[in-house]
Amino acid sequence: MDAKHASDCWYAGPDHVGEDVLCVNGLSFSYPDGTEALRDVNLHVQTGSTLAVIGPNGAGKTTLLKILLGLLKGYAGDVKVAGLPPAAARLRGNVVSWVPQRAQQPPEFPATVAQVVRMGLVGKTGMLAAPKRQDLQYAGHALDVLGISHLADRPIGEVSGGEYQRAVIARALAPRPRLLLLDEPTVGVDEAGLEVFSALMRQISEEFGVTLVIVSHDLRTVVPECQQVACLNRELHFHDSPSRLTPELLEDVFRCKLTGWFPAGGRHAR
Repeated sequence: MDAKHASDCWYAGPDHVGEDVLCVNGLSFSYPDGTEALRDVNLHVQTGSTLAVIGPNGAGKTTLLKILLGLLKGYAGDVKVAGLPPAAARLRGNVVSWVPQRAQQPPEFPATVAQVVRMGLVGKTGMLAAPKRQDLQYAGHALDVLGISHLADRPIGEVSGGEYQRAVIARALAPRPRLLLLDEPTVGVDEAGLEVFSALMRQISEEFGVTLVIVSHDLRTVVPECQQVACLNRELHFHDSPSRLTPELLEDVFRCKLTGWFPAGGRHAR
């Protein structure tokens, strides 16, 4: 392994494969009641790329997300995040981060925006250890890039929903993860908001060099910044460039008639 590769992949275990930060091979999972959630899923995501995982409600997207975060065990197949088992990657604190579904911020939570963002460092530094100066500076950099540095001292309960979402994303970026998972980030977002989201994803990719996996039931999530798209409905029906999607495939995955969709470039019709 050359010096540059060793530097980029210092956390990689013996099973690390090339430049793939996410390696899923033959993944199947059923819940204790016998409900099958995933069947023989194979998925490889290259470092620095952006992937959209789309599919209808109940398609197994949340199950996949929980497995990638090391929150579900008992699956068949092999899953590696940066060469590590998912739970081990999560415990490292700076390998994988997660942005949950958009939620209403607690109105009386006693913390400022900057304090909430710095909470993202806890998994990296530990509960009792003080963050290093460079880590605090990086958290401040995340505030700057996401355009909320002017809100640093404002109570988190007083910011808007969009500003709160940016703070949560900045919190996930603070520990410098290699992989960022976003769960249904476009729920409740209108057309104008989708354009803002698209620009934000491009900015995050460029500024932080993080691999992005966006999980959603919303076809509009396949923004131009997504180099790859995976269509999931228990099985993986498609994993390739958005430009190779067809309306027929999407209708098969979503089990309904879809209109107003341009497969080329992954853009939706206006």
